[in-house]
Amino acid sequence: RCGQLGFQNLELHGNDTHPMSVITTSVLLLLSLLFSCLAHITTSQNPSTLYTGCQGVDGDWVPECWSATYANINFGGDRTLYFTPYTSRRWGNALSPYWQARALALIAGQGFDAYGGFEHGWMQHLPRKRPPTTCPELDRFKLACQQCDSDSWMHAHRCHGAWLQIRPTIINDTHAAVQSWLQARNQQQPAFNPGDVVIQSRCSEDTLLSHEEFGPAGFSFYRSINVTATQAIYIVAEPGKQLPACAAIRAAKLNHLAVLYPNSKVQMVGGSLEEDFLRLMFAPVLYKDAQSSFGLWAGLANRGQVFSVPMLPLFTNNTTPDLGRDWHWVHAPVLYPSVAAAAGITVNNTEAIISWLQEH
Repeated sequence: RCGQLGFQNLELHGNDTHPMSVITTSVLLLLSLLFSCLAHITTSQNPSTLYTGCQGVDGDWVPECWSATYANINFGGDRTLYFTPYTSRRWGNALSPYWQARALALIAGQGFDAYGGFEHGWMQHLPRKRPPTTCPELDRFKLACQQCDSDSWMHAHRCHGAWLQIRPTIINDTHAAVQSWLQARNQQQPAFNPGDVVIQSRCSEDTLLSHEEFGPAGFSFYRSINVTATQAIYIVAEPGKQLPACAAIRAAKLNHLAVLYPNSKVQMVGGSLEEDFLRLMFAPVLYKDAQSSFGLWAGLANRGQVFSVPMLPLFTNNTTPDLGRDWHWVHAPVLYPSVAAAAGITVNNTEAIISWLQEH
């Protein structure tokens, strides 16, 4: 099964395109794959004892599922799911296959063994090994595999994958990893007052009316903010990548909220990936931006109240799955590119964009 490991994680950037650099990188990758194979060689076990106590599961059962485009999985014959992560500074895309693999292992009653792992930030503290702790749930496993095609692993918000079934694990393991990272750096988690609201504002050249799954939510999305309990409203926006239209949208949002909630302090905040992820994760009240995978994993790890627009019906008819009593689906309009096209709104018409948001 080591032969199933591929080259999906090889990324060449800048000077890496030099022929000698490509050869060096390829050799290093081959060596890493070889070590991965060696790491996955385990002491043989009697198949009849692998699932002792698990009714309805054959002793030699080996799960089969999609192999993710951006992260390899390999179900060994030793009741272990072996996983090769996808590493990227696009955290949402990197976390999606990790949590899919973790969830599939849990549902299939397998252990989890990640070759390598995330190398930077709090994610390097996420578990790389877990023993099997449950019996396989064959029907749930089959359903989870069928819900997502291989391309959806990096974009788990597209479909009802296995990740939907392990939110408590996502919460506990993410918080443990973040706390380990903070302690190693002698830092504290973001401080909020009860009732404070954090709003994710994902807007850039690659999303505003240019990505079919992204769009700013109409300002009606924020009507459910508790006017008496909210002392502060923080709009989290990535610094340094603001299109003029994005800057105008955020200014309009800030002014709208300041008028709607005059007793609350409304302000823009933004910093490093770590700072922004932790703001979303520790927010007492979080409004997650439409279809952002970065916001998805921060929201799923959040122990407060999370508000989100529904999932897109790309691979499912149920766009509002049950994620717990603290996850609230809000049917607010979103200015997706298709909606903008139908309304005759273009990315260069900032006034029309803002008017639409204010009216919806």
